[in-house]
Amino acid sequence: MTAAVDASADVHEDVDPRTSAPWWRRAVALALDASVVGAVTFLVIGPGGWPWEWSVVLGGTNPVPGVGVLVSVGVTWLVLLALQAWTGATPGKRVVGVVVVGRADSRPLGPVRTLVRAAAHTLDVLLLVGFVRPLWDPERRTFADSLCGTDVRVGRGVARPDGPRGRRRGVAVDGRRARAARRGAVATTVGAVVLCAAAVALAAVQSTVVTPASDRACGFADRPMGEDPPIASVELRVPEVVRQTRLGVTRQVGGPADATVTWVVADQEEAPDGTRLSVRVSDATGDVVAEVGGTVRGGTLVPDDGPVLGGLVLPVPRHVLGAAGPGGSWEAGVGTASVRAALCGDVLDPS
Repeated sequence: MTAAVDASADVHEDVDPRTSAPWWRRAVALALDASVVGAVTFLVIGPGGWPWEWSVVLGGTNPVPGVGVLVSVGVTWLVLLALQAWTGATPGKRVVGVVVVGRADSRPLGPVRTLVRAAAHTLDVLLLVGFVRPLWDPERRTFADSLCGTDVRVGRGVARPDGPRGRRRGVAVDGRRARAARRGAVATTVGAVVLCAAAVALAAVQSTVVTPASDRACGFADRPMGEDPPIASVELRVPEVVRQTRLGVTRQVGGPADATVTWVVADQEEAPDGTRLSVRVSDATGDVVAEVGGTVRGGTLVPDDGPVLGGLVLPVPRHVLGAAGPGGSWEAGVGTASVRAALCGDVLDPS
């Protein structure tokens, strides 16, 4: 015989529909979720995904995150919100034992209401006091909760949102289904604990290695190229590189920065239009593995590929220099579209 179950009470037994979550649980859950977002961004893009890296007040050094970091942060938060929309909890909320449900039906909000509630949190941010309002509000609600009719309650398992089969799945119609639901909740909670613990460890343990900028230059006392073009010297500048290592995973801070090669003309003269300036990179055996160059137009070097930096300056992507490998070298050249003469070069810094 199957007992009838009231749909309005369609909540698993480990959720107390009357107990609103205390503020500290909400705060810890948010910190754990932020750690997960930062950890994913670090693994995919590099440093910059943790909120405290953006805040100068908190000692952050990256107040303007790059596009890649912003995309990674946004996508990861959307994934966490999707979990909350379907199950009522993000990994952080599951660890501390709270769920977000509708006040009227005690169910997860679904995707639309979850996104609306997330947007409503903007009000909490703008007014600053919104996130701490649960400390004194009788129902422990933020402004977003009040506007959207939601509650954050103590518990780890709730019925799924309404759908073609959602109500049926949320009702414990027999002992086997109830036991399976409990086992699933335990497994999900264990997974959330492992994920959050790894994210916190990744955020807390780090080492930073700085490779200082390096400069290489060569000049021509006898001006071997003559008067056309009157090249006096060539300078290679490799910018500083900062790398972070967290739990054995190394990522570069700020992404790869291009090196530059600058041709300096003698006596403030100009290189004629059509002059080809190029850089070749060779490996330890002397084989050319990469070449970049550009053409002088109106006194400015226009690279074949890459931004125009002004003057006779050629951007050299870091991966081009890296193609040389240990013991590799660079060589600057000058000429025309069909003729090239080597000027000078040097061994590349192995870093």
